[in-house]
Amino acid sequence: MKALPLLLLLCSTSILLHAQNSKDKKWKLVWEENFNGSQLDTSIWNYEVNDEGGGNHELQYYTARKENSYLENGLLHIKAIKEPYLTRQYTSARITTKGKADFTFGKMEIRAKIPVGRGMWPAIWMMPTDSKFGHWPWSGEIDIMETKGQEPDSLYGTIHFGPAYPNNRYLGSKLVRVTPDGWGDDFHTYAIIWQKNKIEWLVDGVKFHEGTIANVTNIKNVPYPFNERFHFILNMAVGGDFLGNPDDSILPKEFLVDYVKVYQEQ
Repeated sequence: MKALPLLLLLCSTSILLHAQNSKDKKWKLVWEENFNGSQLDTSIWNYEVNDEGGGNHELQYYTARKENSYLENGLLHIKAIKEPYLTRQYTSARITTKGKADFTFGKMEIRAKIPVGRGMWPAIWMMPTDSKFGHWPWSGEIDIMETKGQEPDSLYGTIHFGPAYPNNRYLGSKLVRVTPDGWGDDFHTYAIIWQKNKIEWLVDGVKFHEGTIANVTNIKNVPYPFNERFHFILNMAVGGDFLGNPDDSILPKEFLVDYVKVYQEQ
């Protein structure tokens, strides 16, 4: 989610892959978060609290307040609000499992409903827990799903790797669903099948993208960082380089997450 210049390039240059059904596999559920209960389980999740802008000049202040993230009816609500708060005029939430639920390989599946509207940037992604190869993006980034609120018919799946900006690299694709609210019409299931030296992206069980070690290591002196431990990040950014200024009239907006599940292949 960090490398906006690259994502902007991706928006204009990515070639849509023909969707294809993923191969049948037998999966065993090994970890799940269903967001039941009255409050977020902090034995699993960390709140990130900052106004750093995500490296993209985003406009939100991420808080740990119930106004910006809460559980209700078995759903996680991440809520972006237009309000003056410390150094910012918008608030939202970003939570991670770093150091509490870290994973290497498996099927990562998240059921969620994205918001629609200019300036909303919901994302489901993973970052390296140990940063074995160095700072971003040397140690990688896996974007399972992200969308631009003003373009809800398009979603993106991407990996980031390689040297520091402006020489950083990415491999990604865009999946289009042409309906009035696009991917924001209802809940959808977003997943990756993450194996040694290979990652596949799926939406509602249909594969639309793939990245392999060959795609990464064919670049001189660039390691393949995706065989290490990664953790989940769920957030909704507001505005910034990727989206431009938000439409204040639509706020508040909510990003809803039903569950996060991890399976291992049997």
